[in-house]
Amino acid sequence: MKTVRAVSGVLVVITRVASLGYLLSFLLSSLALATGWSLKLTTGGSRFEIMYPFTESPYLLGEYNRGYIVAFLVLLGLYSLFFFLISNVFKAFTKSRLFTVYGIRQLQRFYATNIILPSLTAFVISGFYKIDNIVETLVILHALLGVFTYFMAAIFEQGVRLQNEQDLII
Repeated sequence: MKTVRAVSGVLVVITRVASLGYLLSFLLSSLALATGWSLKLTTGGSRFEIMYPFTESPYLLGEYNRGYIVAFLVLLGLYSLFFFLISNVFKAFTKSRLFTVYGIRQLQRFYATNIILPSLTAFVISGFYKIDNIVETLVILHALLGVFTYFMAAIFEQGVRLQNEQDLII
């Protein structure tokens, strides 16, 4: 279990950094697209470049139309949430007791988010922007990840019950 705790500790840091990176990208993109700061329109205004702050180096590129921009911002925000939630799951594996109510709660949040949000978001965005095959594949992969995590949560619930029974016997 020491190896699991150590690897989980490293993964907590990596996924928190990824979450922060997506959040900062979301904030920078929102600011740039709302105010024009660090934003450059190209090819007749049909594409945009978001620059690294205070530079002329492009950071993010995209189509300059409302549907794409909404999908783009939602994607950045959702992946920030995804990495934050998975970091909490990894954090549950750093505890000395593996089967805890905290761990179950983190797994439940993660599986519910992965099963519901990608499908719902793709459905809503498809109303005003064409969804690519890659997005459909990502929705399916997130659903599979959610189902797998659901099974893990059920195992954790059984583990908590067994631990509680054992604590009562001792």
